[in-house]
Amino acid sequence: MDTQEEIRKHICIQCDNEAIKGSDYCEACEAKEFKKIGGWLYLPALGLLVALVMSILAINNTARALLQFSSSFTTTGLAVIYFELFGFIGQFLLTIYVGSLFLRKKRQLPLTYIVFLLYGVVFVGVDLWLANALMNLPIDYDDTRSLIRAIVACCIWIPYFRVSERVKRTFVH
Repeated sequence: MDTQEEIRKHICIQCDNEAIKGSDYCEACEAKEFKKIGGWLYLPALGLLVALVMSILAINNTARALLQFSSSFTTTGLAVIYFELFGFIGQFLLTIYVGSLFLRKKRQLPLTYIVFLLYGVVFVGVDLWLANALMNLPIDYDDTRSLIRAIVACCIWIPYFRVSERVKRTFVH
């Protein structure tokens, strides 16, 4: 005979109906729970908010540098600055789009979020390479830190968005 504790483990924590084996919820409550943004998905949502703010600041700083110091840049230096400006604008627009898919729980979000992550790696990598190749700027740890951060984010979130059951059940519209 089951002990009182074992019986309690098979009751939904939300509504006191019988829970699905291996779950804390009954079928109805589990379906409701997975429709919400929750669990680890709060971190990508926070990341999108941070990316939005950072891209606005980057656009502002790059445009300000372009306006104030454009006469002191060489042609290749201007090319790198324009690449950065348009790259940051692209990142801003992509962040807005991905954020809207995220909030509306659209089915396209997992693939689009992966593209968003890869865009960050490619953009930072190409920017570092252009600055080094065209402007002879040395690449140091401070410069590569953003590239390393983008690569680590890809290593964490791409597998999560590809295999997570929560992602598959949340982004269904």
